Amino acid sequence: MTQPIRHVRPSQIDPARMRLYQRAIWIAVLGNGALALAKGAAAWRSGSTALLATAVDSATDLVYTLFMAWGLWYSQQPADESHPQGHARVEPIVSAVIALMMGLAGLEVVRRAIDRMLGEPATFAWGGPAAVLIGSALVKVIMYLLVRRLGQDARSPAILASAKDNLADVISAGTALFGVLAASWLHPLADPLAGLAVSVWIFRNAAGILVENLGYLTGRAAEPELLEHIYAAARNVEGVVGVHRVIADYVGPQVRAELHVEVDGDISFHDAHRISNTVRDAVEALDDVDLAFVHAEPVQPHSGE
Repeated sequence: MTQPIRHVRPSQIDPARMRLYQRAIWIAVLGNGALALAKGAAAWRSGSTALLATAVDSATDLVYTLFMAWGLWYSQQPADESHPQGHARVEPIVSAVIALMMGLAGLEVVRRAIDRMLGEPATFAWGGPAAVLIGSALVKVIMYLLVRRLGQDARSPAILASAKDNLADVISAGTALFGVLAASWLHPLADPLAGLAVSVWIFRNAAGILVENLGYLTGRAAEPELLEHIYAAARNVEGVVGVHRVIADYVGPQVRAELHVEVDGDISFHDAHRISNTVRDAVEALDDVDLAFVHAEPVQPHSGE
């Protein structure tokens, strides 16, 4: 009796990874929500463009965190008839959207800073805004360290993108703090100029996240170090005579590898198939590899063929 043809990859939700995702999302929601409220209130009371720039950035962070929560949940759903290889490719799309939203936040900051520069320079008390920005930087440092660790443990580009955004926020808070102090002590135009400087950091990080995740979506080649690990994992399998082809590229956040391994042509087909499966399992055991496709080719080890 023949077995029915399977059209869907067997898979299931990884509960450990989902827990890491949930922790990262809660950290981002609570941290960005609190900072957006604190910065927004302080910016409204003081009139600081630089502080408003960081408030807009935090509000944008909160919005994309909610979108990231949906995307990470969806990316971990099991394979089905519509997505037979699973939904992991959604995650780089989430990261790319994060980058685009960061870019839109940067444009809003630029617009407000230019309006303030072209209008009447405003003066304001620097004590409240400075305290909020210092507190914001400290909170973002903690968020960066926590979220980066979770992203590394989950091997999630979306969570790592969120961590990078937290680090950028530390820089932007420092720049805004400089603008607030300089506007009070030197010249009022220092505040909108600091807002423009914050936008440069926003654009820089958005571009880096976007380029990285477009590579995941368009089949970027795996790093040379990973290719070496794949080759070594295959070559160390007992019965493998040689490996003469390794092609690995990203399909979503993980790599799919194609290998041609050489086995003794005199062994049975069952033994060759067993070796092929062992190579597949060894390669797929690597953290960054999702799937491995192994082609076993016969050779005569003692004839030089």
